[in-house]
Amino acid sequence: MEEHFAGQLETAKKGYAGIVNPQVYVDDRYHGHWTVKEEKRIDGVPALLQRTFNGGKNNCTLTSITAIFRYYRDHGYPNIPEDVFVIQQDARDIAVGHQFKDEKGTPPTRIGAIVTKLWERYGYTGRGSSRYLWKWSTFERELLANRPFILNMANGFYKNHSVTGIGYIIYKKPGYADVVLLEVLDNRSEDIRYIDFNEFNFWGSITRVHPPAK
Repeated sequence: MEEHFAGQLETAKKGYAGIVNPQVYVDDRYHGHWTVKEEKRIDGVPALLQRTFNGGKNNCTLTSITAIFRYYRDHGYPNIPEDVFVIQQDARDIAVGHQFKDEKGTPPTRIGAIVTKLWERYGYTGRGSSRYLWKWSTFERELLANRPFILNMANGFYKNHSVTGIGYIIYKKPGYADVVLLEVLDNRSEDIRYIDFNEFNFWGSITRVHPPAK
């Protein structure tokens, strides 16, 4: 018997993540012929690799922050640097004052404060805010408003890891509950990966990045 579902990385071991082919995965895991009911993707968020930055082993959160701020630079906030390495260093400088360490990474409870301070550094009144309990509407609200977010997970495939939420696909089949897949950039690959929200049972946090009004 396979240790993973079709359309899923072998290392995912039938867990909630590591999904690379959403249609194949859904048809295998949920037995049938599913069709797309709804989908949404935020375009323009760069797929960055944490290993390309200083201290790449545990800087996943800083890499997600960098990607989101680079996205906002192209959406009306020109004070944000164009160079992602500059953004990353700015985020790192702030994070060190919020208990970030190369050997451990970023404490999830400090991510929102780091985001807020980074907005301030660039002369804006944006902010970050984190939640530790959620429902699907928490994610959907941000994505429909074209606001990418940071998702930090404490266990499973993405144990002690942060990814960038950029979209979703909802599948339907008559007589069954919808299957919801969250689209993410996971800072390990330049390809989009997917998380199965129906199997999403873990400790973690979502940090929302609120841009200032223009």
